[in-house]
Amino acid sequence: MPGASGIEATRRLTAEAPAVAVLVLTMSTDDDHLLAAVRAGARGYLVKGTGREEVLHAVRTAAAGGAVFCAGVAPRVTQLLRSTGTAKNPEVLPQLTAREREVLDLAARGQANHRIARQLVLSEKTVRNHISRILDKMRVSSRAEAVARARDAGLGQNADG
Repeated sequence: MPGASGIEATRRLTAEAPAVAVLVLTMSTDDDHLLAAVRAGARGYLVKGTGREEVLHAVRTAAAGGAVFCAGVAPRVTQLLRSTGTAKNPEVLPQLTAREREVLDLAARGQANHRIARQLVLSEKTVRNHISRILDKMRVSSRAEAVARARDAGLGQNADG
């Protein structure tokens, strides 16, 4: 979008015309983008390639005042809403993305990659990639060292794993 991102356009629309129902149609499946869209006021989030009937349903639902997320996004929305707290706080380990903090929080709770993947609805390879980026960003050489620092920062406190 020339001059503004979709998130900024959503923010402006919902601020200037709160009665307008904004649906985001995007190629992005990134959780940070999804959360930013919802925080900006979007009533729905659809990924390009969503079927015609699902798009029509989304338009009708949003127009009626509801919120709607395409099938591929809905389980992640639920998970993102359940995992609030320290892991979502950008002041804790600010060099990490929200998703990286979430992965590190689960690792600090003692969860293995396959359990983290299942809980966050990700592939194990994606979890391994997140762990690699976390180690790089934290400038540590091992998962154990990252977990120790995460616990010092307040992550991994809920041992409900």
